[in-house]
Amino acid sequence: MAVPTKSWCKHAFSFYPKCDTLMNNISESFNATILAARDKPILTMCEWIRKYLMNRLSTSASKLENWPHKVMPIPKRRLDNEVFRSGHLLPTWSIAETFQVTHSYNTHEFIVDIAKRSCSCNFWELVGIPCRHAVAALSYRKQNPDEFVDACYTREKFALCYGFSVSPINGQDMWPEVEMEPPLPPAYKNGPGRPKKIRIRESGEDGARKRRSGVAYKCTKCDNFGHNAMTCKATTQDPNALKRKRKPKKGHVPTATDMPTANDMPTASDMPAPTATDMTVPTNMPVPTDPQPPTDMPVPTIMSQTGSSVAASITKQSRKRVEKKPIIKRRQSERIKLSWFKRPITGEGISSDKPITLPENEDIPTSK
Repeated sequence: MAVPTKSWCKHAFSFYPKCDTLMNNISESFNATILAARDKPILTMCEWIRKYLMNRLSTSASKLENWPHKVMPIPKRRLDNEVFRSGHLLPTWSIAETFQVTHSYNTHEFIVDIAKRSCSCNFWELVGIPCRHAVAALSYRKQNPDEFVDACYTREKFALCYGFSVSPINGQDMWPEVEMEPPLPPAYKNGPGRPKKIRIRESGEDGARKRRSGVAYKCTKCDNFGHNAMTCKATTQDPNALKRKRKPKKGHVPTATDMPTANDMPTASDMPAPTATDMTVPTNMPVPTDPQPPTDMPVPTIMSQTGSSVAASITKQSRKRVEKKPIIKRRQSERIKLSWFKRPITGEGISSDKPITLPENEDIPTSK
């Protein structure tokens, strides 16, 4: 009854300490895991979940075999972080297993009771892992912090949780046939818009859509503040309520419909008529005279060019740019080879009519 009616939802209730939050977290994790398969048919979805559990259980069993410590990896990593941050804490022994732990820099102080496994920072009770203040007190007593981690993080509980396996089965084509009437699928109706895979968040949850603070929203039906058009009780549409400045969409190009029309422009009837005083011209004002240009100066002639000739010249220039071949830059060695091939071959040996002749006393050189 203490929860307001408008914010009625499951996350706002707490029927049993930690139980409701735990069940809600499990359901949220399960919903996020089957996100890729929950829109499939029922048999396909069940097979996907069965194969996922089979793979996860086998992976967890192999992880347990290769882990040598008493505490599992994730809580062990968190405990190591608390051990690392306990270096600047100074424990003071009070009596029995009670300590007062003081920070050496900011002088913050906390009460640690090792027998009750509690600390005034409430980290040990909430998480089940000794906090940095408890680690400082345990180091004073020369005790191992791993022995004070909650039992749910140990190897024994992990083995009980993942100690079973999911049996493999044959494919659907090898299933035995049952003499029963096949079930019909439920009636389904396609809703408007794209189907949503993520549930809509409530107003009090994290990730819910929130209105901007300091912004007053006005109704588009009656032009009043405090409500919107869905909850408006007005029976007539106020024309002024629709005249609102909206931001243009991205990539929107203004068209002729966005420009002011002739009806929006002021007419002659809307303008004030001129009076007799506005039409009179003062007689004492000098009348300016335009100076005459000298007769001996040459008058420049301006060549007129029509629109068709301008368009033709532009198309010719663009055509020249397109037809221009790209310049290929060659290396120095390639240019030397090309210049050698371009030289004309002259002398003996260029054809069968001019063979190469050797003197009788000269032998053909042999390569070594």
